[in-house]
Amino acid sequence: MDETTFTVTLSAILIAGIVVGIIVGFRNRTKRQQYIPVPADVPETLLTQQPMGAAEGTYVTTVLGQELLERVTAHHMGNRGRAQVEVHKTGVAVLRAGEPNFFIPVHDITGATTISGMAGKFVEKDGILAITWNLGEVDVTTGFRAGTIAEHQELRTQLDILTNGRQTA
Repeated sequence: MDETTFTVTLSAILIAGIVVGIIVGFRNRTKRQQYIPVPADVPETLLTQQPMGAAEGTYVTTVLGQELLERVTAHHMGNRGRAQVEVHKTGVAVLRAGEPNFFIPVHDITGATTISGMAGKFVEKDGILAITWNLGEVDVTTGFRAGTIAEHQELRTQLDILTNGRQTA
């Protein structure tokens, strides 16, 4: 085996090892987080109602409490992707492409604010809407980045109305 073949083979083995390590770590985290309840389904009646505010954009992730790098991997809540968020009088519907949708009841919302980043995405100042809420007995924060500044501002306004201005740091 010549030096080039050896280097390429060794590099491939190292990369494969890193990928396997990431996959195993992700699965272990998901197992450790099985105590986290499954989020509520979006009520079907809500899908036909006009929301107070809505935006398409990117579902960033859900993290534990205020630990913005501690991604919740249980129940597919840590997977970033395209989504639509709708603010209704009864709560917030998170409609995700290719992942389970979920609903945040208004009585579970403890605050809403804007941040510049969390696990999986970092952007300009105040570029991510962060909704803090109680998922059963577990405090979590869900992040969403609206597609346009106007949608971002509208969602923020409607969340402030919904939460009576409760904010989290």
